[in-house]
Amino acid sequence: MALIQAVENGKVVDTRKEEEKKASGNDLGYDQFLQLLCAEMQYQDPLEPTSNTEYVAQLATFSQMEAMLNMQDSIESSKANDLVGKYVMVKSTSPTTGETTATAGFVDYVQYENNKTYVYVNGNAYSIDDIYQVVDAEYMEAITLANTFMAAVANLPSPDKLTVKDKDSVEALTKYLESMNSYQQSYINQDTMKKYKELVAKMNELTGNNSDNSNNGGSGSTGGTGGSGSTGGTGGSGSTGGTGGTTGA
Repeated sequence: MALIQAVENGKVVDTRKEEEKKASGNDLGYDQFLQLLCAEMQYQDPLEPTSNTEYVAQLATFSQMEAMLNMQDSIESSKANDLVGKYVMVKSTSPTTGETTATAGFVDYVQYENNKTYVYVNGNAYSIDDIYQVVDAEYMEAITLANTFMAAVANLPSPDKLTVKDKDSVEALTKYLESMNSYQQSYINQDTMKKYKELVAKMNELTGNNSDNSNNGGSGSTGGTGGSGSTGGTGGSGSTGGTGGTTGA
């Protein structure tokens, strides 16, 4: 859309509608700056022309703005490239339904198209402006492991309803917890840890009551053997008496 210009008292006046100004925002863009500069040169008062100094100052401002825009593009490109391999959260709004959805995943690669930067997450393209959260990989792993542990504990019955049939599940939880480091365990909430400890204590109680602690003690079933002297041996304490001794030589 062409920029409509008017001149009042030798000054350029922007006559765009108020709605267009709100839509474009308050920032002066690259093209708008050039259009304003050209319009000022075209409609300047011939009796009071703009001095060369003012033009030089405006051109200097234009050069500064151009350098800032180039720097901004460079920073944005560097920012986008650094996102490759990072776990991000993206919010996108459907142009047809207006519904906003959230997507999470790793950035596979970055693509530049029509002066815009797109990141590809789970095979889909999203504007870099739609990214609202970048998650550290170590943090994401810790959260995932902690949530898995908490869900497993929640699926088990309460300690008072625990049975020996749940032994394998409780032992699997213990092994899972031992495989986590302290940083990962720190994301397990206190209520879950309390229930887990109660489950372990209850299972130890159940398995302890079912174990066989009897001992096979007592005397032998066969009595002692008699001595070799002239006197017969004394019967043993077992169920069968001892055999008498033989006469000594």
